[in-house]
Amino acid sequence: MKKKFVWEKWKDPLLSNYDECEWPGYDLDEYGEKIPYHTVERQPVMHTPFGMISVVNDSMAVNQFDFWMLHTNFDLNEGIVQLIEQVVGVETLEVYTRYRIRIGFPRSGLFKPREVMHNIQQAVYTLDQVIQNQLLVGLDVNVIEKVIDAREKVDKKFEHWAIWVVPNGNMEVAGSDTLDDKYQQRIILLKHAQATVGGRLLTSESE
Repeated sequence: MKKKFVWEKWKDPLLSNYDECEWPGYDLDEYGEKIPYHTVERQPVMHTPFGMISVVNDSMAVNQFDFWMLHTNFDLNEGIVQLIEQVVGVETLEVYTRYRIRIGFPRSGLFKPREVMHNIQQAVYTLDQVIQNQLLVGLDVNVIEKVIDAREKVDKKFEHWAIWVVPNGNMEVAGSDTLDDKYQQRIILLKHAQATVGGRLLTSESE
């Protein structure tokens, strides 16, 4: 399964970052300079036993970081979270669910969030390749090159795929855009073949 990423501007429950969520770039002129022309004043408050209390404060996290929610179609396990945390430009992160994580980028202007987002995705893709390449350790160099080439082609063509590298260097490839019965049956046969004959089995779900 191809890993997918969806980025969504994180909305503060208290709406303190309402403008930048609803009007991205509202405070930038044509030259990228700050010019807050949208001047609707809001005073977020909260209910307490002592009545309504203002929660506007320069120390609030939303004023310190540019928060984005990252949605994925794969598990955000400990290894992936640690990898994301190490990407330059990631200042804070908080895992919400197995498929969602909130990431805070600096508001210093020293990092461009879109570039950091791209680097995060590339880091995860690279991790996948490293893990799969470890399955190829010990094979003939020419075989490894053929497998990598086949993997790149099948990954572009199908959502789900599997490559069985036979001990003699040949390959059996299966691919499908859906996890239908035909594809599932094909995977079962490849796994059985690997268990019986040997070789290496790479799949789009390999982690």
